[in-house]
Amino acid sequence: MKNSFKLTKRELILEDIFYTLTNLIKDAIIVTNSSRKIVFWNKASERIFGYLSTEVLAKSISMVLPQDILANTAGSKSGPKGKYIEVVGRNKDGRKIPLEISKTYWESEKGQFFTLILRDVTARKSTEEKLRYLSFHDNLTGLYNRSYFDEELKRLDTKRQLPLSVIICDIDGFKLVNDAYGYKEGDELLKGFSKILKKSCRSEDILARWGGDEFVILLPNTDVKGIREIIARIENKISVVGSGEIPFNISLGYSTKAKPTENIEGILKAAETSMKQKKLIQSKKVSSDIIASIEKKLHEKSVGAVEINERIKKQALSIGRSLKLSKADMDNLALFADFHDIGKAAIKASILNKKAKLVEKEWQIMRMHPEIGYRIAKSSIELVMIADAILAHHENWDGTGYPYHLKGSKIPLPARIIAVVEAFDVMTKGRPYRKPISPEKAIGELKRGAAKQFDPQVVNKFEELIKFKEDNLSLFPE
Repeated sequence: MKNSFKLTKRELILEDIFYTLTNLIKDAIIVTNSSRKIVFWNKASERIFGYLSTEVLAKSISMVLPQDILANTAGSKSGPKGKYIEVVGRNKDGRKIPLEISKTYWESEKGQFFTLILRDVTARKSTEEKLRYLSFHDNLTGLYNRSYFDEELKRLDTKRQLPLSVIICDIDGFKLVNDAYGYKEGDELLKGFSKILKKSCRSEDILARWGGDEFVILLPNTDVKGIREIIARIENKISVVGSGEIPFNISLGYSTKAKPTENIEGILKAAETSMKQKKLIQSKKVSSDIIASIEKKLHEKSVGAVEINERIKKQALSIGRSLKLSKADMDNLALFADFHDIGKAAIKASILNKKAKLVEKEWQIMRMHPEIGYRIAKSSIELVMIADAILAHHENWDGTGYPYHLKGSKIPLPARIIAVVEAFDVMTKGRPYRKPISPEKAIGELKRGAAKQFDPQVVNKFEELIKFKEDNLSLFPE
């Protein structure tokens, strides 16, 4: 009896240790008998499945693991020990749970048993699904990416899918929109266009962002008639979007593989070439429309901008005539006078029209407008020839200006002319932040700034024109 008592006590101690250890670990541990009835259920099992042990003991394992995962395991002492397989469990609320499970068969004098070690892999599966989604989709638009498109192109390039057609789309003037309105507006434009394409395509079509502002549509079993129907739907929806503040225009090109012997890469190239030809034809109009919208936006934001620009333009052209500039240079000077401040379209109206002195942060933003204007001009067919002058119109003769501290004749002449006439206009007409002074005092300020802020020759010419005004009705003859 003494030995029997000691054995029972040892068993109790071991059982206590077993229960303690199994309830400390994060994985579910479930033991069933040969009839698939649950005989052990640890704390982690309660957490994962939502059942207390009192609710599941003596119940079938199928209440949480519907599939018969114990099949072909009985009788095999070695079993698939340590080998994890993926299964789907079900919790108390009926929600499916992705699990990794290791099962072991064992025997004792009390019978045959299965030990199941289960790990909830919901978080891992969610991460894997997100990574899988990102590997096939464009993060901004949610469309398929080019890698996915390339794989689908290989898969669908079969005789059974003929005629296999391709449409390539491009947003015209997108870089100009980005430079003028900011990348946030550019992103919204891309997302808006993506929605239009989704609504215009069929479920079997493969729609992807080709790169940048280009999109591609793969259309299995689609001839030219089917292509034109889809293009018509896209263009009808585009016309509605294009009536907004930002001019919206696209170029479309397409091509069809009708015979198995045709090379699909050649079909893609033909569609892209077609798109680029259309883009080239309408690029000037698109650029003109976008520039007009930017100019309108600037005039709406900046108080009195139209009148100010007209005065500056007349004064600048008078100096240009006095300097005997060529017709081409005069044309560029006139264009520059109209658009030298186009970069201010990206500056908030609250900064442009502030009556008090700008704080340092606001001043830093304001100083960005020459570079913004330069990017806009470089992206525009109409303004590219004055881009350098736009960038330099706040440079000083002595190199103390911004953004690149250019000196003397390295500053484009139109920028030197505008610097003088704009300073004169600010001084004599005033601004929200400055009261006007007399023309005589303004000329004195210009002369003091000659060889420092201003080109001395331009200041001298302007002074001569002011004196000429005293004996003539108009300083600026038509």
